[in-house]
Amino acid sequence: MKEAPNLITKRLGLRPLTLHDSENLIYLLHSEIQKDAGPYMPHSLNDLPQHIERIIGDTTWLITINKDKVIGDIGVFSKKGNETGEMAWYIDPEYWNLGYATEAGLAVIDYMFSTLKFCQLTAQIGSANIPSCRLAEKLGFILECIEYDSDLYGKKADVCLYSMSNPAK
Repeated sequence: MKEAPNLITKRLGLRPLTLHDSENLIYLLHSEIQKDAGPYMPHSLNDLPQHIERIIGDTTWLITINKDKVIGDIGVFSKKGNETGEMAWYIDPEYWNLGYATEAGLAVIDYMFSTLKFCQLTAQIGSANIPSCRLAEKLGFILECIEYDSDLYGKKADVCLYSMSNPAK
């Protein structure tokens, strides 16, 4: 998959994640994010550089406001070449419920479908993560099924499986 380009929305800038962004990802250590974080997420400051190295090859953006204030990240992890990708997002809890995740999500979906011509996007969300489930539905994802007592990134949980198809295909 190609590197994420800069994207601009009405209120946000989305820029590619770099190897030097560890300090910008500190919000991932917030207790509200950690309660749903599996073993693949960073759990300490020391884990942040390794986390970046693990996801840097995917199409991942940092979400910024006011030109350079990082408030979250959003990305698509390729599953079948450039046919299908799994979308994931994390927003600093200080910026929840302000529409930023929706705005960033719509820009990324448009890029993935219009520019990269993906056929489908999916999202796997723990059923207890109600705000992320609501966001997925607001973005246009359809709940396909719930897998009970499933593996969610290395952790047992009931998992909501969402998908959306490229309307142009």
